[in-house]
Amino acid sequence: MTISVDIEPVKTRQPKKATKSRSLTEKVYDQLRHEILRCTLKPGTELSEAELAARFKVSKTPVREALAALRLDGLIRTFPRRGYQVALITLGDINSLFDVRTILEVGAAEIATKRISEADLEELRRLAEVSYDPGTERTLAYFINANRDFHLAIARASGNARLVSLLERQIDELERFFYLGATLRDVNTETNKEHHEIVEVLASRDPDAARAIMIKHNNATRQGLLSALAQSMNFGDISL
Repeated sequence: MTISVDIEPVKTRQPKKATKSRSLTEKVYDQLRHEILRCTLKPGTELSEAELAARFKVSKTPVREALAALRLDGLIRTFPRRGYQVALITLGDINSLFDVRTILEVGAAEIATKRISEADLEELRRLAEVSYDPGTERTLAYFINANRDFHLAIARASGNARLVSLLERQIDELERFFYLGATLRDVNTETNKEHHEIVEVLASRDPDAARAIMIKHNNATRQGLLSALAQSMNFGDISL
């Protein structure tokens, strides 16, 4: 028995529309994420689909998709019949993220002492020199990126790609807190000093010393951030 099936021609416009939709979603997502991480959109800020759609000159669909992605990132909260809100900063968030980061960085530094090259050490020394002007967002962004590159470079020196990926996720989630901390107080001197100390320990190839200094550095960063946030009156939606 022969079965005859009529197959409609494939329409080429649909993929183009989907691609455009994804592009608009990414545009909205990237910009909002940038503003949230740099606290241009402060914790607790209310967001509206309609207002964002008007701002970005797009329909509500890419805005809704972008907000859904930011919610998965933990940067946005949703409320029935109320809309969206930039996630608050809590003591629990900071401590849990730093706990995980410390575990990952301690392990990365210990492994790196066995594998780090002279080229790696020179790159770390260069990154350890980067500073910023507290009143200039451009230099602050450069400083935050250099700090990120410094810590990820240590993880990469371990030769463990999975470890690098896990640490990258933790650093991304902490970026908003780093921006706040570096905005509320000048961390140039202490960061440069501690980073140079880390490099020299790695150069000594001593795994026990590497573990100890990474724990010390993460604890100092955590305490400095918490102190700055507790004393600040600029961010009323920080729950400490």
